[in-house]
Amino acid sequence: MSEYDECTEALVDRTVLTELQAELGGDPAIISTFVRNYVELLPWRVDRLHHALEKLDIEDAMDAVLSLKTSSHMVGAICMNRLATELEISIRLLPNAAHLDEIRPQVNEIEHFVSATIRELETTIP
Repeated sequence: MSEYDECTEALVDRTVLTELQAELGGDPAIISTFVRNYVELLPWRVDRLHHALEKLDIEDAMDAVLSLKTSSHMVGAICMNRLATELEISIRLLPNAAHLDEIRPQVNEIEHFVSATIRELETTIP
């Protein structure tokens, strides 16, 4: 059993978007645009992590993971948010950029959940 198994049951917390919609005056178009933007940028954000590892660029890796974590939190992508938070901690614990390859399994795990997260979010778009 993987430490990531719980992600298979709950990829998105739809109440996050419901609460955001209420805070923004109830306009569903705003939420639809927000979700579409997240869905469009999610693969790019994960690719950015891969590129940072390839370049051994710890600053870019941190910037990419923080972007992924923050955007995932805002859209209710709870699995992506949790995995990004764990990756952020791992990056912070690395002694230097030469050790970035050690976190490749975590980035690959994030990659594993991209398509399913997108599918689940797309079902929330009116």
